[in-house]
Amino acid sequence: MAKTQFFRCFVEGATASDGRVIERDWIDQIVANFNTKTSPVRINCEHIKGFSPEPPFNGYGDIVAVRAQDDDITIDGKPVKRRALYAQAEANDQLIAVRKKGQKPYPSLELTPNFAGTGKVGMVGMAITDNPASLGVEALNFSALKPMFDGRKAAPDNFFTAAESLPIELEPIASDGTGVADAIKNGFAAVAAMFSTGEKPKEEKPKEQPKEAANDNFAAFATAIGDQMAKSIGDALKPVVDAQATLQNDFATLKSTLETTEAPGGFSRQPATGGDGAVLTDC
Repeated sequence: MAKTQFFRCFVEGATASDGRVIERDWIDQIVANFNTKTSPVRINCEHIKGFSPEPPFNGYGDIVAVRAQDDDITIDGKPVKRRALYAQAEANDQLIAVRKKGQKPYPSLELTPNFAGTGKVGMVGMAITDNPASLGVEALNFSALKPMFDGRKAAPDNFFTAAESLPIELEPIASDGTGVADAIKNGFAAVAAMFSTGEKPKEEKPKEQPKEAANDNFAAFATAIGDQMAKSIGDALKPVVDAQATLQNDFATLKSTLETTEAPGGFSRQPATGGDGAVLTDC
């Protein structure tokens, strides 16, 4: 899956959904407790964790890395150093499609104040949202909205961070100048050259090197293989053919002998020779 560039999630001093102000130490604790193998952090839409694998309230990817750094931000027209939390996401096709449409560009984290029983702050989820304020001040000011957002928490004590107004941008994929298409074309070209019978451009070769054997005798090679196979099959069948011929010979001899030999105990009548033509009368 595609990875995003590192994006800023929030800075110290920002107000969370329950009115708490995010402290500097929390950011460092989140980084220290982050572990994709033991506690993976999934991305959802508007902090709604659906039961169906179908959009819009299914998974949009995972947070794969976090880091902390000091940023210069402007407050009341003056530059101020603030600790900031950055994250990198592994985005699935659904998140990429949403971002291409310009929707849900802002990240909002779900944090727990007692991560794995350590008493330290940890990250347990991230949501993409269109309106950063909807997860911050407005959710606190309107009593009808606060219970709605509380119901989206993984645990009652968890809280959401107000989303930074920073779009999530996909990280460009590095290229070494030889794409997959070029590799495929080169591969087919090599195969074609192997069996090509056309003339090749002449290249200078060291005089001491033996001349390479030509690869244009494929047809002759195939013919030789065919002849050899035919000879081998003929040699293998010759004893069978000879035996059949011998049997036919023996059968013909036996038949001739039987036709000219008198059966034992048989009666043979001599052929009649006839009289002299005189007729005798008894008177």
